[in-house]
Amino acid sequence: MTQRRSKPQLYLIVAAMGVVFGDIGTSPLYTLKVCLGLAGSKGGLADVLGVCSLIFWVLVVVVCVKYVTFIMRVDHEGEGGILALLALASPPRPFGTTIKTSLLTLIVVVGGSMMVGDGVITPAISVISAVEGIGIVSSAFEPYVVPISLAVIIGLFALQRNGTERVGILFGPVMLVWFLVIAYFGAQAIFLHPEVMQALDPRFAVHFLFHGGLGGIVILGGVVLAVTGVEAMYADLSHFGRGPIVTGWYTLVFPALVLNYFGQGANLVAHPSALSNPFYALAPAWALIPMVVLATGATVIASQALISGTFTLIEQAIALNLAPRVLVKHTSDRYKGQVYVPSVNLWLAVGCAMLVLAFGSSERLASVYGVAISFTMMCTSLTYYVVISKVLRWNPAASLALVTLFVLVDGSLAIASLPKILHGGWIPLGISATLVLMSTTWLEGRRALARALAAQQIPIEDVLEKLPAGVGEQGTMVFLTPDPRGVPFLARHRWIRERAQEERIVVLNIARAPTPYLTHEERVTVERLSLRLVRVVARFGYMEAPRIDPIFRSCDAFGLQLDRDDTSFFYADPKIEAAPEHGMVGWRRELFSALQRNARPLPDDLRITAERRVELGITVEI
Repeated sequence: MTQRRSKPQLYLIVAAMGVVFGDIGTSPLYTLKVCLGLAGSKGGLADVLGVCSLIFWVLVVVVCVKYVTFIMRVDHEGEGGILALLALASPPRPFGTTIKTSLLTLIVVVGGSMMVGDGVITPAISVISAVEGIGIVSSAFEPYVVPISLAVIIGLFALQRNGTERVGILFGPVMLVWFLVIAYFGAQAIFLHPEVMQALDPRFAVHFLFHGGLGGIVILGGVVLAVTGVEAMYADLSHFGRGPIVTGWYTLVFPALVLNYFGQGANLVAHPSALSNPFYALAPAWALIPMVVLATGATVIASQALISGTFTLIEQAIALNLAPRVLVKHTSDRYKGQVYVPSVNLWLAVGCAMLVLAFGSSERLASVYGVAISFTMMCTSLTYYVVISKVLRWNPAASLALVTLFVLVDGSLAIASLPKILHGGWIPLGISATLVLMSTTWLEGRRALARALAAQQIPIEDVLEKLPAGVGEQGTMVFLTPDPRGVPFLARHRWIRERAQEERIVVLNIARAPTPYLTHEERVTVERLSLRLVRVVARFGYMEAPRIDPIFRSCDAFGLQLDRDDTSFFYADPKIEAAPEHGMVGWRRELFSALQRNARPLPDDLRITAERRVELGITVEI
């Protein structure tokens, strides 16, 4: 997109350091320690080589091959993430319909929910793992680990209102220093004990995996921690573009991670006692306190990739009718796709704070982390297959072989993470299941509501026959409707019918295009059905905020002036009741009703002034 190219490539690479690579970039704080703990290792050479080899090759296969080489090449007009893949795979929808509840939709909903479920843990484990470094400086600081972690997390979420661009500018240079420092300390240790470089040989990974019994499989549940930020990398694709992300990954992030992981391993070979905290053991005594400060700053940034990715995910879900409308603020006039969702930000902050208080250490949090994100990666692989085989028309055999490899890797990581469920892994899965239930209920409820409302409106053809001749000089009635094939409210409200005899009627449908953005020329379609009746379909991309002003401007180009004092906007306030037969299950109908009551009204999103609104109560049976 041209907006992203307006800045120098180096600027975007540095900014991406603070938004895209934070999560995956701070994994060395805890990953190697957790992996060796799962293996029951004391830090011997054989175990170190096996674990380092596993981490290296998982980074290569999952990040370098799967995401950077293949999946991140498939974007939807610059947008990434699993919901962008769904939009790309979904055919255009006719008037008055929402996206179908197909198997593909369910897979995407599960994947997106899993990302959010596991992502609640990201800020908690990242921050607390860094702050724990003060306990190494002095045991007297240990009681302050949790309070300091809470303060850092609160500060992080308070920063979100400033937007991704400003946060990226602030955080980017810090992460640049972070990667250089961890690479330097890792390289020093490797120089002293170069035998650890044998771990580049994949045979050490294979031997450790298949000759370690059950522990060899379970350790993959720890290895997955090294790639937990990769899905957020893909979701954040729209913020900076693929070029800066790929360049930053290969020139700095990937080399720094490998050097640090191998450096930790090299140091453990010489000093097995460093197993209690192999990351901080790399730093000399004089650098320990500065390293704790830098790590704390880096882990604050680590959470940014997930948070900004979650905001993007929520906006896409709302546009695809997979989630109720909430307030979404676009934080940049220059870079599309950068958003802030206050309500989601609040819930994430509360969830992270509760996890810090409940678990109190990175080691305990690691036992629940990584369970859900491996399922997200598998869902992304399956959705990617639909896109490359059905939309991009890749060779069927090659597509199947490629995605089968991805699913085998993702599935292995997911199965290895299942034992974590017994130790608290049910928490992200429970959050994910709740989100899946809410999303599918909302989608089905909106479809049922649209059908019920459509059944009550009068077809356009019948209205044309009954409207009196003339232009309708008394004003303009604009009806907001999900189905522009008819005129709502006339059948149920007598005073609306009487008023319609004197005014011009405009049926306005706000539709979501299957593309991220639309031009001014593509914004509206205007059909003058008669002098008194006009049908307008206004479209917005799934990464655009729906607003009434661009609709006004586009209608003006067609000679239809709606931005007038005598224009009123009518919309439904549905009162949901049980259908006598073939309706929604009772508890799901009640859940949908609750979601509907708490959803942000469409006129609020459109920013229609209160003086122009007319809310009409209407009973619907679903």
